[in-house]
Amino acid sequence: MHATRQRLVQVFVLLALLVTPWAVQAKSEHQIYFKGTDYELHVFEIIGDYPGNTLLIIGGMHNEPGGYLSADLYADLSLRQGRLIVVPRANFPAIVSNDRKVHSDMNRKFVNGNGNKHQNHKKEEYEEAVVAILMELMARSDALLNLHDGSGFFRPKYIDKWRNPLRWGQSIISDTDLHVTKDGRTLNMKDRIDRVIGTVNLQIEDQEHHFFHNNTRTFEDDSPHKEQRGSATYYALTEYGIESYGVETSKSIKSLDLKVEYQSMIINAFMSEYNIVPKNPKVSIKDPHLEYLLVSVNGSFPYGIPDSKTLYVNPGDSIRIEHIAANYERGLLADIKGVGSLNDMNKEFVVSRPSTILVKKDKFEAGKIFVDINKSDKPLSVQAARQESGMKFLILVNNEERTIPSGNTLEITPSDIITVQDVFPVHGDASDLRVNFVGFVGNKAYNDAEDRGYRIRSSKLWKRHSLDKKGGIYRVEARLRERSVGEMFVRIVQPTLNP
Repeated sequence: MHATRQRLVQVFVLLALLVTPWAVQAKSEHQIYFKGTDYELHVFEIIGDYPGNTLLIIGGMHNEPGGYLSADLYADLSLRQGRLIVVPRANFPAIVSNDRKVHSDMNRKFVNGNGNKHQNHKKEEYEEAVVAILMELMARSDALLNLHDGSGFFRPKYIDKWRNPLRWGQSIISDTDLHVTKDGRTLNMKDRIDRVIGTVNLQIEDQEHHFFHNNTRTFEDDSPHKEQRGSATYYALTEYGIESYGVETSKSIKSLDLKVEYQSMIINAFMSEYNIVPKNPKVSIKDPHLEYLLVSVNGSFPYGIPDSKTLYVNPGDSIRIEHIAANYERGLLADIKGVGSLNDMNKEFVVSRPSTILVKKDKFEAGKIFVDINKSDKPLSVQAARQESGMKFLILVNNEERTIPSGNTLEITPSDIITVQDVFPVHGDASDLRVNFVGFVGNKAYNDAEDRGYRIRSSKLWKRHSLDKKGGIYRVEARLRERSVGEMFVRIVQPTLNP
């Protein structure tokens, strides 16, 4: 009998190996909904080498940076196993305006008190369109984390006005302890939360910052939080039968780095619970800093305007902001004060008076560019107006010398060979500078970001380091130690035949 059982086990193991998927090609996908609007929704899907559970992480339904900055860290993750769907900024207008809501509370628009979808919303509200996408993402997931910052410190028993059962901070929220789904499965969220909290609190030295389980008892008639019946977690739990949790770090914790660290601890613990295995988790929060804007004037090739510099235009000129270069890639916007709307990227505006282009990452200011009107009778040369640094770049194009002032664009064709010969600063010595053709590596043994003297073909350039990510335009930068002191741009265009 024992031998027969052993042979059966061997057969089942063999069958399991035959039907178990082998490693698949890991990949990341980035989809943009409502592109070109103020409420663009960026969704990142990270697929692991091996299949597994899918965890949906949503940040930024409200203007709470602990939530959306934490979610943002996971958009660049790579996975060994499982899948993440990450929505770092569900409500970008609320984040940028630093208000909890714009038209209505996004986290109350999923269901009404009867458990049905809202029918009384205003059709023009963008929140409803975003919520519809989030619902679709829930349907593809096995679990949901909805990240927030909450008031005070949740405590199961009353301590004082900032530490009591009606506060939210430092808690993991569930709508119930146990839930039976439509198809008869029992979800034990209490046990899951207890394990996560046990793991995380061991890592937190300050006991005042420890997390607690906050069961809002949303289903019960005497629940103090009946408004949660309109929340994302309640909808995902009741409609799709997936475990759904709110994560709240305390607004009373002043250190943003610490709040993001706590959120990341919680996310990591839940990923472990669902056997989602990362390759390279990371946490890095830096103050946002604008390097330059690429701005087109009257349809011209874009010019690089460094932070805090002035763009001069003639009355009636049109400007278009084409690119923001900063130490972050996501959550960026440019707002031309007094014109346009919340985000004026890639929109054309006629300038009739002085203004400021304010650049923000989420709600945080990253830098600004000033726009002023040429007051002389002589028409302004846009190219000349851009040369505040006074630096010039000496470039060889097929052995023909070109002098390119800082901020200007050089056009070449794919067959051209270019060489960055030198730079000519107004002050100081060119030998003190490093000149880096961003997207090209001259010294492959040691990339010292010094690219003068190399013969460069466009086929040697890395598209992912181009400004448009398509290999269309590249930046050449001169740096004095860690500070950018000048830049030019190289645009690659297809040759045309003259008739």
